[in-house]
Amino acid sequence: MAETPDQLPTPPHDNEPAAGGPADHPGNPLAGFVIKNGWLQQVKPGYQPALPAAEELAELAEHFRAVTDAISLARVLNAALELHRKQHPKGSPKTVSPGLLLYYAHHKKERYQTFQVPKRTRGQFRDIKAPEHGLRRIQRLLLLCLTAAFTTCDEAAHGFVPGRSVLTNAQTHAGRRFVLNLDLKDFFPSTRVGRVLKVLQLEPFDLPKEAAHLIANLCCDQGSLPQGAPTSPLLTNVVCVWLDRKLRALAKRHRCHYTRYADDITFSSQRPAFTAAFQAELNAVLVDEGYEQNPAKQRLQTPETRQEVTGVVVNERPNVPREFVQDIRFLLHVWQKHGYAAASKAMGQNYGGSKAHARYRGNIPKLEKVLAGKIAYLGMVRGKKGIVYASLYEQLQDLNGVTALHILEELTIIGLQVEFDKNQNL
Repeated sequence: MAETPDQLPTPPHDNEPAAGGPADHPGNPLAGFVIKNGWLQQVKPGYQPALPAAEELAELAEHFRAVTDAISLARVLNAALELHRKQHPKGSPKTVSPGLLLYYAHHKKERYQTFQVPKRTRGQFRDIKAPEHGLRRIQRLLLLCLTAAFTTCDEAAHGFVPGRSVLTNAQTHAGRRFVLNLDLKDFFPSTRVGRVLKVLQLEPFDLPKEAAHLIANLCCDQGSLPQGAPTSPLLTNVVCVWLDRKLRALAKRHRCHYTRYADDITFSSQRPAFTAAFQAELNAVLVDEGYEQNPAKQRLQTPETRQEVTGVVVNERPNVPREFVQDIRFLLHVWQKHGYAAASKAMGQNYGGSKAHARYRGNIPKLEKVLAGKIAYLGMVRGKKGIVYASLYEQLQDLNGVTALHILEELTIIGLQVEFDKNQNL
C-alpha cells in the first residue's frame, strides 16, 4: 500500500471494535549501580530486572502475535502494563483504551516535539522527535511487547539489543589491521513506514494487516521511524535483519568481520580487503535495502593510527581514548588542589558544548556524578581489575567523603544513555 506523508490510511475494519552485579564494597563510589547491557543503571531499593521473567515474556509474545485490532491490542498492552508494574509498582496504573490507540494512530496530528542535538561533526545537528506523553506511554508498552516477540536479532547487530553494547560491538574488531567505519545517512528517516508495516506481518510477529497498520501508525511519523520514539531502535533492528545478513555475507566473501551499531557500520580485516569492488558491492546492498552511506563519514583506519569503533579504541584490545582518562585525572586534580567549586567550573566549561548537554536540555549534573559515570564506563571497557580504574575510583571516594548513594543519586553522565532504563517509568 502506498505511503502517505504522515501515517498510513486507516485500513478497513473487518473486525469489530547484563550484566553485572552491583559494586558491593563499602564506600565504593560506584556502589548501588550495575553495568547492564553495556549501560550504567541505578540499583534502587527492591531492585528487580528491567524486564519480566522469561516465561511471562513468552506468554506476552504469544498474545501479541494474536492481535487483530485496536481492542485486542489494548488488551495486550494492558497485560504488558501489569507485567511492568510487577517490576515497578510506582509506575502509572492508567490503562490503555482502544479509542486512545485509534486516536493516536489515525487522528492526532501534532504528536511529536522536535529539538536538535549536536552531531560529532562540529556545526551539524540531528533532529530528535520526542513523542508527547500519552503516545510515549503507548510506545513503551509496545516496546515491551515487541521485545518479547523479537528474539531473533541478527548476530551482527549490537545497538539496542539486550546483552550487547558498544563494547561487544568493538570487541569483534580488536587487533585487526584494517578497520573500516561508515555511517548510514539519515538512518531513522530512511526506515520507511511501508517497511515497518511489512516486517510486522512477517516472522516473528505474523500480525494481520489491520493490526500491523495500527502498530505502524503508532510507531511512525511522517512516513518513517522518528528518532526519539522508544520503539524506533528495535524496529530498525527488525527492518535491518536483511541488511545485516547481506552485509555479513559480503564480509564473508571478502574475509572480513562485520558489525552494526544503529547507523554505525564497521568492517575489519587482516588484509587490504576494502577495494573498489568491495565498495561497489557494499553500496549496492545499501541501496537495495533503502539506505545510503554518508561519504564524509567513511574512515579506513590502519594500525599506525588510533582505530576506534563506536568510541572504543581497538588497536590491540578494547580501550578508552587516552584523552578520556586524562579528562578524569584533570578534574580530580583540580578538585584536590583548588576545591570542588573550581573543578565543577572547569567541567562546566567543556560540558556546555557536549552532546550530553543538549540531550539533557542544558542541565549540567554534579561533578561527582559525571566522574562516577566516566569511571564506571572505564571499568566496563577496560575491566575493573586494572590499576587505573582502581586508582581513579579510590580518588573519587577520598575526595567525596559521602555515601555512595548520595554520590550517584539521579545520575546523569557524559556519553552514556541509559537505554533500557528509559522504559521503566511509564
